[in-house]
Amino acid sequence: MEKLFTINRVKKSVVFILFLSLFFLAVSPVRAITATPASERQEKRIEKLQDRVASIEAKLNVSKKEIIRNHFLRMTKRLEAAINRLNRLITRIESRIAKIEANNEDINTEPIKKDIQKAKDKLLLATNKLNEAKIKIDDVLQSNTPKETFAEVKNMIQEIKKDLVEVHRLLVKVIGNIKGLRVGE
Repeated sequence: MEKLFTINRVKKSVVFILFLSLFFLAVSPVRAITATPASERQEKRIEKLQDRVASIEAKLNVSKKEIIRNHFLRMTKRLEAAINRLNRLITRIESRIAKIEANNEDINTEPIKKDIQKAKDKLLLATNKLNEAKIKIDDVLQSNTPKETFAEVKNMIQEIKKDLVEVHRLLVKVIGNIKGLRVGE
């Protein structure tokens, strides 16, 4: 019985060794053959992913440009409305000064007229800057990096806002001076 047990062990060992040798002989060439197509498949996957990433970036770039365009249109609409309101206010102030001068020729309105002229000049400067920004936005939308190039236009818009605030301050001062003139009547 012991002999039988050892013979079975030897048989199992021989079978196991044969199996292992066949396994390694059979697997080695298969790995070499399948290694190339697997890398090709991986390269194809990488190319597909790169194409997908490129298309997504292009879509994002287009959407960024659209966001910038819409933002700029809203800002220009608001700035143009503010410029129109200030122009209307200047016209009303000038007509008020003309009426005051017609009623009382002794009143000195030269300082007020100088302030109004300063306000007109600032307003004209702001209008010119706005027109320049409108021209520059086309360059921003044509560039590959619209976010970075929009920074220039954004700075121009901030300067325009500052100019409009300055015009408003001058007009508030003028209105205060006009009220001071009328109090003495």
